[in-house]
Amino acid sequence: MNSSMRISLPPSRRGFRRVAVATALLALVAALFPLATSARPAAAATATSVQGPSTLTPQQIARWFASTGKTAAVPMSVEALASLYVWEGASENVRGDIAFAQSVVETGYFGFVGSIVRPENYNYAGMGACDSCSGGRQFPSPQIGIRAQIQHLKNYADLTSRASGLANPPVPQWYAPTSLDPVVAARNFDTFFAKGRAPTWAHMGNGNWATSTSYATTVLSIYNKMLVYNGLPAACPPDGLGFGSWQAVQCPATLRAPGRAVAGAATGGAVVVGGTGAVKTYGAGGFGAPTFGFDIARDVAVMPDGQGYIVLDGYGGLHKYGSAATGVMGTLYGAYWPGWDIARSISITPDGQGLLLLDAWGGVHSMGTAPRIGGPYWRGWDIARAIAVSPDGQGAYLLDGFGGVWPLGTATSVGAPYFGWDIARDIAAKPGGYVVLDGFGGVHGYGTVANGMNPQYFGADRFRGVTILSDGRLAVVRNDGVYLIL
Repeated sequence: MNSSMRISLPPSRRGFRRVAVATALLALVAALFPLATSARPAAAATATSVQGPSTLTPQQIARWFASTGKTAAVPMSVEALASLYVWEGASENVRGDIAFAQSVVETGYFGFVGSIVRPENYNYAGMGACDSCSGGRQFPSPQIGIRAQIQHLKNYADLTSRASGLANPPVPQWYAPTSLDPVVAARNFDTFFAKGRAPTWAHMGNGNWATSTSYATTVLSIYNKMLVYNGLPAACPPDGLGFGSWQAVQCPATLRAPGRAVAGAATGGAVVVGGTGAVKTYGAGGFGAPTFGFDIARDVAVMPDGQGYIVLDGYGGLHKYGSAATGVMGTLYGAYWPGWDIARSISITPDGQGLLLLDAWGGVHSMGTAPRIGGPYWRGWDIARAIAVSPDGQGAYLLDGFGGVWPLGTATSVGAPYFGWDIARDIAAKPGGYVVLDGFGGVHGYGTVANGMNPQYFGADRFRGVTILSDGRLAVVRNDGVYLIL
């Protein structure tokens, strides 16, 4: 890695003293805790627990369902149905809003098309409807059917759960279907063979509630749509920065990988890359995409001619398409760390023959005609976030997680935000200025770039990429893949 240090601060930075203190703090923490990472994402991983309060209200659930255009074959309004999920869930400390998402999956949006369970069964979770069965369990009312579902989710989630601790006695139609004896139902609840096997939704499937290996991903995908529609952050942390491998199981890549980075094309439009390497274009040409199968794509950069782009993976791999795979650019390869998720950002020089690669510790790796420049370096700390080549091709702007903008080479500072914590996510430059994106969606312009007004700004770490389009407008991408032109 590049171990050079830049010891001087940008001369014109706003909040000079605060940044100087923050820089010293960064260096001190990096020295004391060389493997430090942000604690916030780890907390977010618990968002897929089976137990806990509902995040969504019945009204929010109903509004999302109405947006799908589906018709529910239920004997009440969707809002009333959602109220039962939230109410019964709260009674047993089970997340009723995710239980509603589970029922959407099990019933086909409560349409029951092709299902062996019928609307009049009031069975909204496929209970008793095994792969080789001819039908499911009958319940006397929608509320009792939902109660049985909630109680069974609690049984899967809580090893210490007992019938005596339930808000309502175990539903006999499920726990004692032959005799309907409440004593038998209580005994069967207490001795459930899979008690405590699924404390999180990631444990569901593979024999827990369903046989499908993708059951958890399917349910949480619906739940994430419910959250995002209501302006809330997704249930799983979409950004893998600073995450341990065990959390990848808790939050599948298919849920946390939709939006990673965005790059504008000089010929118009933009290219968005997701964590699994999927590429989606908006008014720009599409020339191919890698397929990783897990969240490892980290950035994308478009060639100056707009006829190609490069996708960066976390190991430093450069995946080139269109004009990026030909000529001088097609011959350039740089640092590579097999199996180590350390690469963070790339930027192509204006002549299309050079490339800068930024690693997580701040190392700047030059290829082709890109300038050989050193910058700040935080050994052992994943705090470097993005890099942008300056318009003259002889410098660059390096963004750290705290919002510090470090001008390298011929680049000149025209200001920077200071957040005081790791929330800065991307930077894009143009002649005379640049723009910094924070995770909440704040768009901070400096010099010739004005601040952007983001209608989707929200107090959660959701936004990942910003770019300056060919017409001067700004565009951002969110962790759920939503692309917004500001």
